[in-house]
Amino acid sequence: MRAITGARPILAALFVCGCASSGASHTSAPPAERVISIVFPLAVDSVRFTSGFGDARGGGRTHHGQDLFCARLTPILAVVDGTVDWVATVRPKNGKSYSILLRGDDGNQYFYDHLNNDNPGTKDNLGDPEFAYAPHMRDGMRVTAGQTIGYVGDSGDAEPSGPHLHFEMHVARWDNPVDPAPALHTALSKRRAFSAGRNRP
Repeated sequence: MRAITGARPILAALFVCGCASSGASHTSAPPAERVISIVFPLAVDSVRFTSGFGDARGGGRTHHGQDLFCARLTPILAVVDGTVDWVATVRPKNGKSYSILLRGDDGNQYFYDHLNNDNPGTKDNLGDPEFAYAPHMRDGMRVTAGQTIGYVGDSGDAEPSGPHLHFEMHVARWDNPVDPAPALHTALSKRRAFSAGRNRP
C-alpha cells in the first residue's frame, strides 16, 4: 500500500507532462499562403505562360515575374484599383522598353513590361507612346481593376522571343517580388468560370 501511495505524485506528474507534450505534438499546420486577389492582366484567355519566376537570366540576374505570351496589341488590364506610374511620354531609346508600374490601392505594386513599340501593321520599333498605352494614360492617373492601360508588344529585349507581357508583383513595396503565378492562374480560372456561367442557356 505504501508503494502505491508513494507512486501517486510521480504518476500525476507523468500524466501532466504527457498531456503537455501531447498538446505540443498536435500543432496545427501552417496556414496556406494567401493568394492575392487580382484581375487577370490580359483581355484574352488564350495565353501561354513561360519563363517563370526565379528563372536564370544573364549577368547573374533572376526573372522576377511571369511571361504571358499572346497576340501583339492585346489589351493589358489593370489588375487592381490604383495609380499608374512610369508611363513614357516619348519613344524609348533603342533597347529600352515601354512599361507601366501600377501602385495598387491594396498596398502592392504591379509591373508590366514590353508594351508595344511598333506602328500598326509593322515591326519597325518606331511606335510612339500612343501605340503602347491606352488613350490619355499618364503618370498619376487613377485606374480601376479591369480597365485597359496598355497593349502587348515586344519592346526592350523581348523582340527575339516575340510579343508578350512580362508581369511582376511586389508585395507592400517595390523590390519585394513574389511569384505572380498563383494569383494569375486563380484570376484566369475565375474569369473563365464566370464566362462559362454567363454563356449557359
